[in-house]
Amino acid sequence: MATEFLLLGPLAVRAEGVPVPIHGAKHRAVLAALLLRANEVVTVDDLAEVLWGEDLPSSARTVVQNYVMRLRRALGAAGSRITTQPRGYLIRVEPGELDLDRFEDLLRQARAAARQARWPDAAGQGAAALALWRGEPLVDVGSDLLAARQGSRLAELRLQALETRFDAELQLGQHREVISELRQLAAGHPLRERLHLLLMLALYRDGRQGEALAAYRHARNVLIEELGAEPGPDLQQLHRQILAADPALERRGMGVSALAPTAPVRPVPRQLPAAVAGFSGRTAEMAALTRILDDADGDAAPGTVVISAIEGTAGVGKTALALHWAHQVADRFTDGQLYVNLRGYDPSGTRVAPEAAIRGFLDALGVPPGQIPPTPEAQAGLYRSLLSGKRVLIVADNAQDEQQVRPLLPASPASLVLVTSRSQLAGLGAVERARLLTLDVLSHGEAVQMLTARLGADRAAAEPDAVDRIASLCACLPLALAVAAARGAARPGFPLAALVGELADSAGLLDALDACDPAASVRAVFSWSTRQVSGEAAPMFRLLGVHPGPDITAAAAASLAGIPEADARRQLRELTRAHLIAEDVPGRFAFHDLLRAYAAEQADDADDESARDGAVGRVLDHYLHTAASGARLLNPVLEPVVLVPPRPGAAPEQPADYSLAQAWFEAEHQVLLAAVTLAAGSGFDVHAWQLPWAMSPFLAARGYWQDWAATLRMALAAATRLGDAAAQALSGRLLAIACTDLGDHDQARGYHASSLALYERLGNRLGQAKIHQSLCMLAERQGRYTDGLGHAEEALRLYQVIGDKASEAGALNAVGWCHGLLGDYQQAR
Repeated sequence: MATEFLLLGPLAVRAEGVPVPIHGAKHRAVLAALLLRANEVVTVDDLAEVLWGEDLPSSARTVVQNYVMRLRRALGAAGSRITTQPRGYLIRVEPGELDLDRFEDLLRQARAAARQARWPDAAGQGAAALALWRGEPLVDVGSDLLAARQGSRLAELRLQALETRFDAELQLGQHREVISELRQLAAGHPLRERLHLLLMLALYRDGRQGEALAAYRHARNVLIEELGAEPGPDLQQLHRQILAADPALERRGMGVSALAPTAPVRPVPRQLPAAVAGFSGRTAEMAALTRILDDADGDAAPGTVVISAIEGTAGVGKTALALHWAHQVADRFTDGQLYVNLRGYDPSGTRVAPEAAIRGFLDALGVPPGQIPPTPEAQAGLYRSLLSGKRVLIVADNAQDEQQVRPLLPASPASLVLVTSRSQLAGLGAVERARLLTLDVLSHGEAVQMLTARLGADRAAAEPDAVDRIASLCACLPLALAVAAARGAARPGFPLAALVGELADSAGLLDALDACDPAASVRAVFSWSTRQVSGEAAPMFRLLGVHPGPDITAAAAASLAGIPEADARRQLRELTRAHLIAEDVPGRFAFHDLLRAYAAEQADDADDESARDGAVGRVLDHYLHTAASGARLLNPVLEPVVLVPPRPGAAPEQPADYSLAQAWFEAEHQVLLAAVTLAAGSGFDVHAWQLPWAMSPFLAARGYWQDWAATLRMALAAATRLGDAAAQALSGRLLAIACTDLGDHDQARGYHASSLALYERLGNRLGQAKIHQSLCMLAERQGRYTDGLGHAEEALRLYQVIGDKASEAGALNAVGWCHGLLGDYQQAR
């Protein structure tokens, strides 16, 4: 071929087989960034981020232009491949000229052959793909950012190619030939379970059963030490089969994934919320998304697509477009769909941390709580491992910035991540090769089309001028159009011209209102619409603005407003019909961010601070007392706490049994976290420490250790502000246990020591005994068995003094266990 561009090793260009020298680290960085997005426009801003990260020089744009100019000269005849575009630059690469493209094509062919059990083809194409690698890619490009982010993606692709090749060679009986290389790779990637599995199988088929079992023990020890979790079900099942000398392990003609038929089957997640009813318009954008997917043949999906809005406009329909398209292509993602609302621009300021999103994905992927490692880094690693080689659609809705999204990106190229954000997230485009799709408001014609679909064709045809005017007053913003159309549909006997008059009058009453300003026009629509709902529903709308979110039930709304639940349910239904709130999940009502901001604004303008505080107090009472009832069902021996009595109008729920309590906590998990933050920031310090206490049985049992520690830190701060020593001691003790579970042993010892001093000052022997029992567990984890024995014996003494027989039995068990760890087996028995 005339020109070759080589990324799979040191960056290189060859023309007619002759190397073309590219001097200068920055020039190489620009070339690498362009090649990683070959045949796509890379903006000047993207290139600047690759070159300098966040520390951009004032002349960045000019300097980038100079680098591109010099790069063209260095490339000689191939320099004409780099063309200037309106927003940046594009390098034109023909099929077969880029080694990365050739590699991915061969990997697709190898995987396809493996699925069809054509093992010679799978082995040959896998080997051919790997032969293209000349060393570690991107290490010489002069961009740490590019090397760190794209380098890990490329390394993951190489490992997948190796695993595909090894799988095929094992099926061809070449187990002895691959053992040495598998040992080296498993040692270099100790957390990658599939490499351990392949090594164990190769050893077993070579007649080395003992070494195969030793390889399992080594892998298990590493996983427990690094991740705090047992090996996955596939590795455990293969271990059992090796122990039993299962004849299936000698069977040829099947992939490694078929060797463990009795392993637990994880559920296929189907997390997409319902698509928006009456979706219309966006024909070009829908086609663009489908083209991106169609262009990716076989297993290799396009990676990441960001749907953003021009100038951060809210309500432009990003989520509606993402969900409508996602439902249309869901069947192409056979391993499931994951969804998370990251709440990056939530008016409450409570956004979803990446580690919380990953923790939720692990639940959706069917990982038992006992197998979820404690640290966010290990959870992220497990998440990527589970998605390795899988075809999953991941929708990350309402992201604030790149940092919130990057941890959610799987290494597997077979999955697609669809991101919506008010920001363009150009960094994802520059480094992760994300495709950027920018939404503006609807065209006037599309806005009229949307109104016609929702109002009815006959009605719209009868008053076309009114429909045109409504579209203009709504600034062609989809959210505003939906709200206005809902009002018109609710009054079928009214002429549309009357609705135009009402909307125009509302606009005139608002300060600084300009119908050409989308934000101002949206406020006009919202104001007009809220004045049209009943006198009962309008106050509920304002009160919902003080709720911490992300959603609310009728029972909680009843406490918020201090009214019977039946009335609250009726008002919520009315607000739903007016499109002021949405019931995306049955029984749970939520705002669009823009409407939440408007409701909060209305609540702040109500000039009744006592009424607002009363609503906050009632809804916090609702969550505290319901959580306390549920906590006692989850843990009947939970340490008792005297609760703040509920205010008049608050009506907490009473879960009837363990399963209902568990389900309530699962449904309200994010709401409860937001409620703790609201309590701590609104002067409700008693709620701020008692809510985390009530949440502890659920968060600890489900492995939400990060959430547990975060809420308990707020609890300890609130108890300290109150000067409540007993609350400080309890919150500190629970926080110490959470830190122990997270592996933060130094902090755990510090919190234990502080709580122990408080319990001693209070004369609380039960609290002292529990501290010593926890310190025993902490000492055991650190290998300090003599210290552990001392704490266990002190706990036993204190339990005997207070006559707590059940706890005494537990302390006796701990004493015996520590004797056993110290080698004194007779005393242990």
